[in-house]
Amino acid sequence: MDNEIYFGWGKENRVSFSSIVDSLNDWAEDKVILVLDEAQELHKTRGFNILPTLAYAFDNLRKVKIILSGSEMGLLLKFLKLEDSESPLFGRAFSRVELKPFTKEDAVEFLRRGFNELKINFSDCEKVYNELGGIPGWLTYFGFRYYEIREFDKAMNETLAYAKKLIINEFEHFLLDKMIAKERYYTIMRSTVDCNNWSGIKNELEAKEGIKISDSELSNYLNHLLDSSWLTKVDDKYCPSEPLIGKAFKQ
Repeated sequence: MDNEIYFGWGKENRVSFSSIVDSLNDWAEDKVILVLDEAQELHKTRGFNILPTLAYAFDNLRKVKIILSGSEMGLLLKFLKLEDSESPLFGRAFSRVELKPFTKEDAVEFLRRGFNELKINFSDCEKVYNELGGIPGWLTYFGFRYYEIREFDKAMNETLAYAKKLIINEFEHFLLDKMIAKERYYTIMRSTVDCNNWSGIKNELEAKEGIKISDSELSNYLNHLLDSSWLTKVDDKYCPSEPLIGKAFKQ
């Protein structure tokens, strides 16, 4: 509704997050839904802790409903400390909704319905899934490019090129506070494009640098990648959390 709020560090006329939540509760006739998107990024804030305000809102503001969303679920849960008895949010009830990638069947049906709406006869839905996986956004992006180009290979190549560029940009953002170990993180991602176990990853790191890598260091790197949804663990192997991540690091 063309309203904006700017937060400043100055003490004069400073707007606090808790006062905004209070005001929303007073303003709402029935309820107001406050959504904090990519909430895991809040762990980077310094000099400000949002958790006490969230707990206060939960306990006292009946009209305010809060939704925390994020693409890095492990990091978000670690930030919220829901199972830590010292956390302000400990013991609060919450509902968790996890949006997983489409299965092959769902992805094919999603594409089929989309192309039907556009009155396009398209028979390569399974091929699209095999290339892109089940992330709805990438399936939609391919459908949009195909709608404009009407040529499968060109639409797919453009989708893959754009996806790889975006994934690497997001990975660079992930590394902003890890620059000392930047090359090690890239080595780990390249070594896991086709899945790899602990010893295989360690061997590749040590071979590249010519030095021993401690188990604790490797655990730290892998846990960061798991928490931030770059990797997932399947049995005893570490794999890209989605096919396009593997493709982005294969080159």
